[in-house]
Formats: sequence, structure tokens, C-alpha cells
Amino acid sequence: MAIFENNPEEWQRLDWTILQSGWASLYWKTEILEDDILWFETEKYEIVDFDCSQWNGENGMHLHLKKKLSFPSYYGENWDALSDCLSEMEINDVGQIVVLRHLDFLEISQAHKLLDILARNARIHMLFGERLIVLAQVDNPNYQIKDIGSTTVRWNGAEWLDSKRQ
Repeated sequence: MAIFENNPEEWQRLDWTILQSGWASLYWKTEILEDDILWFETEKYEIVDFDCSQWNGENGMHLHLKKKLSFPSYYGENWDALSDCLSEMEINDVGQIVVLRHLDFLEISQAHKLLDILARNARIHMLFGERLIVLAQVDNPNYQIKDIGSTTVRWNGAEWLDSKRQ
């Protein structure tokens, strides 16, 4: 099931423009971010907004994610548990927006890990026709982050074990 129709009108949509090159978009100016959030609200996306500057380290991040994303009580508050719960998260018919304000408040390795996990899970949801999009705002106009959502080329199921290829 495609999540967009193949017509030029769809190609002008904000969600299309973000998803055609990944699952996240980076913002510096809050006015532009607010305009885009308003567009997503108008389109009936569910929006969950985080202020990363309020997170006291990794533990604080996991507590806020658990609460605002309505993770189950057994959420393990670690990176693997985050990925598991995101993959099981219910997304409404239109889509889910995760806003990360002041992302550059996090250490770059934490910010990358968080975005990478969100991107990988956005790809999984897309397989089921569900849209998960991340809008990440930073206070530094020169902020740089490595690519997210990259995948490795894996061995096929029959040859996955090394012993099957020897």
C-alpha cells in the first residue's frame, strides 16, 4: 500500500518533500518549524513535541520519551527498548510527527543515536503505510550530524550464518 498517490499535487506536500530524502528534517529558525508544525496539524498528523534542553542526560530523555509517547510500563529506558517500543507504536491514519526542539543540547553521539533509531523505525512503519516524521530544531545554524537511517546490505536468510557460506 503506497502512502502517497503518484500525482504532481502530492509532490508539493510537506510530508512528501521530507520523506523523499529521509525521515527527518533539521530546523534552525523556530518560525519555519512552527509553520511546518501548523501544516502538519492542519493535515491531522499527531504531534508529540519534546524540548531536549529539559532532559537531564540519557535517563531524563528516556523518561520523557516514555511518558509522551505512551510507552508501556515495561519500557526498559535504554536504546534497544526505545527501538522496540517505537516499532510497536500505533500511528494514526495520517501519521506521527516527533518534534525535537534544541536537539543540539544533547551530546552529538546521543542526538545521532536518537535520530538513527527514529529513522530506522520510520522505515519499518512505512512498510505498513504509516508515516513517522521527525522535525529536529537546533540553536546552532552550523550544526552537522552524520547520516541517519543507514542500512547495511545483509546476507540472505539461507546464507546468513557464516557456516552456510563456507
